[in-house]
Amino acid sequence: MKLAKKFFIFIFVLALVMPSVVYSATDPNIISLSDKINDKKDTLKSIETKLQEYKSKIESARNQAVTLTNQIELINNQVVKTELEIEEAEVNISKLELEILELNNEILDTEKKINLQKELSVYYFRELQRVGDKSPFEIILLNKSFSKFFKEIKYFEDIQNKLNKSIEELRNLRSDKESKQRDLENHKNDIVTTKNNLEDYKYKLEDQKAAKSFLVGQSYASESKFQALLADTQRQQEELDSEITRLESDVRKKLQENDLFQYSGDVVLTWPVPKVKITTYFHDPDYPYRYIIGQHSGLDLRAAQGTPLKAPAPGYVLKVRNQDSWRVYNYIVLVHAGGISTVYLHLSDVYVEPNTYVSRGQLIGKTGGSPRTRGAGPLTTGPHLHFEVRLNGIPVNPLNYLVDL
Repeated sequence: MKLAKKFFIFIFVLALVMPSVVYSATDPNIISLSDKINDKKDTLKSIETKLQEYKSKIESARNQAVTLTNQIELINNQVVKTELEIEEAEVNISKLELEILELNNEILDTEKKINLQKELSVYYFRELQRVGDKSPFEIILLNKSFSKFFKEIKYFEDIQNKLNKSIEELRNLRSDKESKQRDLENHKNDIVTTKNNLEDYKYKLEDQKAAKSFLVGQSYASESKFQALLADTQRQQEELDSEITRLESDVRKKLQENDLFQYSGDVVLTWPVPKVKITTYFHDPDYPYRYIIGQHSGLDLRAAQGTPLKAPAPGYVLKVRNQDSWRVYNYIVLVHAGGISTVYLHLSDVYVEPNTYVSRGQLIGKTGGSPRTRGAGPLTTGPHLHFEVRLNGIPVNPLNYLVDL
């Protein structure tokens, strides 16, 4: 039969085309890509082993007494750990880029298979229609023997089975393509996340190296002078905490009688400086001075020296410090609605007075933090704003309250 002959010709041509699809899976370029991905995975395993080693060293140093020597060793290990995290992020980005390239190749390969399977399904369908249009009586008349009649019936059944299998294969290929496309999008999102993490690690490394330089500088003095500096820093922190606790309760009673803003409901805080990079997070485990002055009670926002500082919500000025010395922290404390207060440290200028009111967006001061500049404090390593949010006097994560308006 002419159509049957065409079918066998089609299958022969298909057989010539299909090997190119199969070959793509073993293409030298694809193999090379796979090898490169495996190399990156091996490198990541090696980095992870080193990271665990330095995490153990850091944990060991944390359990020792706070001495100058101990803190220098601790920050040294933190610097190496962060450098390894940077290397890990860079290798991971490279691996993800290779995997994206591999997924793109696999998606193209699957699309070729889908197109071929479509052609095959169309052929089976048309052949099924051709054979199915004949009645059993016509088939008997067209064939000289019952043997040929049964062969044509069997041929019809085979074509029907092949069509069903072809349609099922088409579904599987489409499902496989959709799965690979989802993986591709996930990989692209992972790259964005990893690049953001890489940027955070680089900022963290800058701060750690600055802290290391500061501590090494202290080593040229003496252990006793370092301990005196440590005691003075802790005293300043404790004084600020106790002042806020002592004053806030009395001030809130007074403010309940004031109609400037309501003291109920949720508080929405805008960013006190233009939204910038966070260099140290709330309770950040990698805070360089965590074992000198305790948990990091707010956010450190990267801000150039002298950046305008604005009130994030209507409030009452509870307390300020505005001195010329670099040895003390200049700060502002604002009381807001709903038991919320905010604290701003390392200020180079303060523009508000205690027992006054501020509105959202009002200029209240300027940021500082550059070492040995007005109001920076003794342990600062670079220009930034230390920003705290407190709920009923207890520090909480500012990111739970900050919004973009």
